[in-house]
Order: sequence, then structure tokens, then C-alpha cells
Amino acid sequence: MELEYTQHARMRMRQRRVSESEVEMCLAEHEVLCTDRDGNPKYSKHIDDRYIKVVVKKENRNCIITVED
Repeated sequence: MELEYTQHARMRMRQRRVSESEVEMCLAEHEVLCTDRDGNPKYSKHIDDRYIKVVVKKENRNCIITVED
């Protein structure tokens, strides 16, 4: 899957030390799927001792908007 990352997502990944492989794992093997207040899909997964959340654009699910932990 070819993913696009917004500048904001890249910044959050650096701040939270989340790798691209962790983002990909969250999308592929998510445990929870919900939406944010704007209707963008939000995927969540426990990875090691962290709970990673990845928000993608509703119009383009290959575009990562932000990453949380």
C-alpha cells in the first residue's frame, strides 16, 4: 500500500516516535475503527506497550492526516 503522509502527520510521528511500519501495522491489523469529528476514519491498535491511533482522510484512505499514541 502506497501511503501519503501530511506534514502534520510526519511531525507527530517524529514527536511520538512512531515509525512508518507501526502506522502500516495499525492500518492493516487495527483493533478499533471509528471516525473523528470530521468523519475521517481513525484506526487504533496496541503495539508493544503503546496504543497507536492513525487518522486518514475520508476522501483518500491512503493519506495519513495524523498519528497519536
